[in-house]
Amino acid sequence: MKLYAHQLVAEALSLLHDNNTDCFPVYDQEVPIGKITYAELMFFVGHHEIKLQFDLRTTLSAIKGMQIAQHQMAQKKARISKWVARLGTAVVLMFVLFGFTWLFSDPVDFGSGNHNDKSGPDAKNIILALSNGMHLPLDPYKEGIVVDHSKLSYNDGTVVFSRNDNRTTNLSISTARKGIYQITLPDGTRVWLNASSKLSFPSTFTGSAKRIVRLSGEAYFEVAKVWTKPNHRIPFIVLSDNQEIEVLGTHFNVRAYPKTSIKTTLVEGAVRITPLTDNQPVSADPSMTDPMMASVNNQSKRLLQSQAVVLKPDQQATLTAQQLTVSAIDAEGTIAWTKKDFTFRNMPLEAIMNVVASWYDVDIIYQEKPNIVLLGGSLQRSDQLDELLAALTLASNMHFKVHGRQVTVIKQ
Repeated sequence: MKLYAHQLVAEALSLLHDNNTDCFPVYDQEVPIGKITYAELMFFVGHHEIKLQFDLRTTLSAIKGMQIAQHQMAQKKARISKWVARLGTAVVLMFVLFGFTWLFSDPVDFGSGNHNDKSGPDAKNIILALSNGMHLPLDPYKEGIVVDHSKLSYNDGTVVFSRNDNRTTNLSISTARKGIYQITLPDGTRVWLNASSKLSFPSTFTGSAKRIVRLSGEAYFEVAKVWTKPNHRIPFIVLSDNQEIEVLGTHFNVRAYPKTSIKTTLVEGAVRITPLTDNQPVSADPSMTDPMMASVNNQSKRLLQSQAVVLKPDQQATLTAQQLTVSAIDAEGTIAWTKKDFTFRNMPLEAIMNVVASWYDVDIIYQEKPNIVLLGGSLQRSDQLDELLAALTLASNMHFKVHGRQVTVIKQ
């Protein structure tokens, strides 16, 4: 029986209990990276349920940090006890009044602050932009919006607006920090748009040789299959700054925020990913040539067909300025955000804090560059910010100070 680095604490506890075993080695693939006991896991879990969702790689590091902190605290208390024994009664009384909280404070406390967001994350500032320059705020408490050519309505049927003509117009929906929104496109394709993202698309795909949309940020797509005649499928294309995705199947996730690598993860079906380079235009759908959204066509770029890759389920393509690479991944974990969860595997703290900044609408300040440590786990987006930071403190050995909308990251 083996435990693996990607397994969560809750699963490991269950396996240890069911097998009546006190200790298991932990493997990364087939390489042992440490041992873990039932007692250590229970010590790690303590009183805070949120810790159950860390993976074993992160947990091994966190347990080591907790044990060191526990040992240091025990030594500190022993030194203070000897020192107090030498003091007079008045000084001892003063120490009890002013030092009690400091002496017995939790060694993994992340720090205090004035963060006033007690309600947890919620959506806000979801904007629908029309090609005529009009901007309409969408109701963040609705589940999403349905686009049906001349009519836009919420998922519950409430009409947002409608038009009497059949002209194709270009639309875009953007989310601010903390916002997630679901969009049903004219062809029935469903899109979940993550925070700080923008999706541009036409009001109808009727008569188009290709269904083309443009993404900046992150979105999960469940693409509807559309045929003009038997055996002739209408391609669905997702454009981002430096790549084109042609959908050969249905379910996939794209993360294409500005100034970061582009990550495309396939859940089901197949997609073809082709990098783009400068100097030659990409063939694009004429319906997407609105001047308000001229960049949607990537008109100064050309396809690098020789570097195209086709993804299989549970594969992720990463496009950087240098190359396009493919790796195996847990695809379901990648789309956990659509269920309002944080899921991260072998992710550095800075990348996790970028997600925290986007979802909780806070600014992250680093006093100095954090330690290079890869973390893994799953956290509920409904968790309060202080709960999430407390869990990250335990796992990363960093300290977090919250003041208003600013979170400062400090080395312990």
